[in-house]
Amino acid sequence: MKRLVTTALIACLAVILIISMAAVSTGCKKAPATLNVMCFQGYADDKWVKPFEEKYNCKVNVTYIGTVDECFAKAKAAPDQYNIVSIDSGRVQMYYDAGIIQAIDTSKLENYSKVGEFFRTHPYAELEQGKKFHVPICWGDQDFVVNNKVSDQIKPYLSDLPNGKQTLSYDVLKAPEFKDKVSIFDETTNVTNMSAIAAGKVPPFQLDDAGYQAMIEELTAWASNCRNFTVGFDSEMQNLTNEDVMLLLTGNNAIVAGALVDQGLGDQFTHYLPTEGTICWIDGWVITKPTKGDSLDLALKYIDYMIGDQGQAELASIVGFGIVNSAGSSGYRKEVMERTWWYGASIDEFPVPLYVMVTEEDPQKRVDTWNQIKASIGAGSQ
Repeated sequence: MKRLVTTALIACLAVILIISMAAVSTGCKKAPATLNVMCFQGYADDKWVKPFEEKYNCKVNVTYIGTVDECFAKAKAAPDQYNIVSIDSGRVQMYYDAGIIQAIDTSKLENYSKVGEFFRTHPYAELEQGKKFHVPICWGDQDFVVNNKVSDQIKPYLSDLPNGKQTLSYDVLKAPEFKDKVSIFDETTNVTNMSAIAAGKVPPFQLDDAGYQAMIEELTAWASNCRNFTVGFDSEMQNLTNEDVMLLLTGNNAIVAGALVDQGLGDQFTHYLPTEGTICWIDGWVITKPTKGDSLDLALKYIDYMIGDQGQAELASIVGFGIVNSAGSSGYRKEVMERTWWYGASIDEFPVPLYVMVTEEDPQKRVDTWNQIKASIGAGSQ
C-alpha cells in the first residue's frame, strides 16, 4: 500500500511539473492589473495612457463624463467601478459626505512637493486634520467665447483692462438684443455660482435667503434668453462652429480655443473674462473608497505622473488650462495662450475677481433649483 501511495504521489508531481512547464513554454503571464478612470476629456489622453499601461503592465479603462452632476451621479451609484475620478475643488466635500472617497497618502507621490504652494495649502482638500482627499492637476475659470460677427453689438458690455485687453459683463446674457443668440452650460455648480456673482452676491458659495433669491432671478433671466444649454465640449463646439449662438458661456475655454484654432476658426472668435468676476475650479483626482491593492498602487502612480514635469507639460499642451507645477509651462501652445492669455500668468495675478470653488450651502437644493428653472421655461440641453 505504501508503494502504491508513493507511486501515485510521484505521478501527481509529474503532472504538476508538466503543466507548469507547458505554461512557461506558452508564455503564460499574470493578468494585468486594472485602473478604472472616470474623468473629463483631456485627463486620460493616449499620449501618456499607453506608455503608462506598457510601463506597469496594466489596463487603463477610461469613462468620459460631460458634467459635474453626471460624474457625481455615476460615482455615487457605483464607486466600486472606478478607482480615480476627476472632480473639482467645489465637489470634494460632497464626495466625502457621500462616503465615496478615501484619503490620499501624498507621501507616496514623489512629485507632490512640485505642486504650487497655493494649491497644496488651500484648505478645500483637507477634510480631516492632516489628510488630503484631492490632488490638483490643473485649474481654470469660466468665461465667454464670442463670435466676432457681433463685436460691435457687445461694445456697451465691455470694460477695459491694461495692455489692450477687455472684459465682458454678464449682463450680455440677458440682453434683449441677444435673445436666442446665447448659450450657457448645463452644470449646476457653475451656473448657480456665476449667476450669484453677477447678482453681486459674493463669495457665491454660501448664500443666505436673500442672496439665493437674487441668484434665482439672475439665472432665470439668463436661461430665458438662451437658445440652448450645452453639456460638454462637443456641444459647445457644435454651437460655435454651426453659429447656432453668437455668445457662449463656456466650461471648456482653453480646450475650445485650441480646437477652434485646429479647425482654422480661431480668429473668428474672442475669449473674454467676465467683468464682475468668475469662479475658479481646481480639477484633480480623488480615489474611491473601494480601491485597494494593485489598483490603489496604480492610482497613486497615475496621479503622481500627472503632477510631474512631463505630465504637466503634456496636460498644458492638450487642455491648455492653468497648471499646478510651473515646470510644465513649456507645454503651452502659443496660439492658445494668445486667446486664453491669463493662463500664462500666476493665479495670484488674475485680472478679475476670482473665487475658488468650495461646496455650497446645499448642493442638492441647487441642483433642484436649476432643474426647476429649466422646467419653468421649457428648455433643454444641446
